[in-house]
Amino acid sequence: MPEILTLSEIHEVYTDAYLTDDANHRLFLSVWGIDTAMQEFLARLQLPRSENGIKDFHITGTEINQYVIVPNVENLDKTIAKTSRNTILGELTQLWIYDKIAVSADLANHRALMLYSNDDVQSDLWPIIKNVCPLPLLNEWRETFLKKCFEKKWIYLLDKGFGVGGYFIEINVDELELVMTEMIQRDQLSIS
Repeated sequence: MPEILTLSEIHEVYTDAYLTDDANHRLFLSVWGIDTAMQEFLARLQLPRSENGIKDFHITGTEINQYVIVPNVENLDKTIAKTSRNTILGELTQLWIYDKIAVSADLANHRALMLYSNDDVQSDLWPIIKNVCPLPLLNEWRETFLKKCFEKKWIYLLDKGFGVGGYFIEINVDELELVMTEMIQRDQLSIS
């Protein structure tokens, strides 16, 4: 059975999955609890610290003590679901809080976030790369271009999480044209 972790700031709210970036900013959080505890948690995320708002917290469990910073709430999106009332604990609410770019890529800034469960690390980045890249990409360039994206740190693995991982994608448009031109000149990308 998977471990359930606790949040330091809210009693009766538990998490079964989270993901942060290298600066400990929350990118994804899955929490469970009774409806009133979840409503309190959501409300406190939007309040300033001076009014008992939550701007950071610790997630704790067996061998886990993760400090999490809550970034600007305008960048957050959420999905809520409820269990049947017939569970052993009664009706529970599950809340997923995530960065908006996990659902809808930021095409203006050429950024996206791809989340995956730890059971499914073999996620396909290519459709997302094609979507956020301002220049057209041919499918036969897939392996070569993805490798270059990792080299240039336009894609990097997010592994500071529990139950979920991710890739952050940010294409550097200032370098992109030069990099692609060089790859075409070296026959690394062929135009048929």
